[in-house]
Parts: sequence; structure tokens; C-alpha cells
Amino acid sequence: MFRRFLLCSGTAALVNLAAGFLFYGVFGLDGPVTYPLSVAMAFAAGMVVSFVLNRRYTYEASGRSIWVELRDFFGVSIGGLVITTALATLINRSLTELGAEFVPLGTESFAHICAVGLTAIYSFIAHKRISFRKAESHPPSATPARPEPLVSAD
Repeated sequence: MFRRFLLCSGTAALVNLAAGFLFYGVFGLDGPVTYPLSVAMAFAAGMVVSFVLNRRYTYEASGRSIWVELRDFFGVSIGGLVITTALATLINRSLTELGAEFVPLGTESFAHICAVGLTAIYSFIAHKRISFRKAESHPPSATPARPEPLVSAD
């Protein structure tokens, strides 16, 4: 299952990274405010791809509605977005302050790749336990006993 997750999420990560490079590398959204925004927008593009592929190929049918899965997936992904954006920003700033011109692909792309990779562990566990968890089966309920009146009719 983890291999399928890595394949599906790897495809989503490629979409994420390509979109990020488009935003900060091509469109120039690489400033102190616009770089985190670029990473967040790229994450959203990857999130759509991840939901579709992982729902179809990685996790077994949960027995829950697609809308409930999507809602939970979105919630888990928001956590991933926060983690990815914070890590990418922190790594990028750290590398820039160190004057790390030696980093292949540039500090923005390198930081983004590192952040996406680290977030994958969180994502697999959280999507398995939250987004695509099995529907809870409830035993058939017995007819509840009629409650006793608080005041006696006597």
C-alpha cells in the first residue's frame, strides 16, 4: 500500500513541484511574501491530483461518501499545506542566509523538494487514518426502553 501511495503521491508531488517552479521560477513569485504563496498554490494543485489517484489506487473503498472523504482529505491536506509551506520557507531562508549557492536547482526548488518529501510521511499516515478510514459499522439498535416519568401519576 505504501508503494502505491508513493507512486500516486509522487505523481502529485511532481505536479506540486512543477507548479511551484512555474510560480516562483518562471513568474518570479519568489519574494518573502510571494514564495510561501507560490508553495501554497502549488500544494493545492498537487492536492487535487493526490486525492483522485490515492482514492482510486491506494486505499480500499472506505464505505463513506466521496464528499465526506473529500472533506477529511481537505482537512488533512491543510495540515500538510501548513507543514510543507513552513518547512520550505524555513529551509529556503536557512540556505539563503548560509549563502548556499552550491545547492543544485536553486534554494527555492531544493527547499520545496525537501519539504514535500518530509510531508509525505505525515500525509500517508493521516490519509490512511482519517481521509480514507473505513466507515464505522454500527450494530442494529434495539428499540430503546421508554423512560420512566419523573413525576408519578399516582
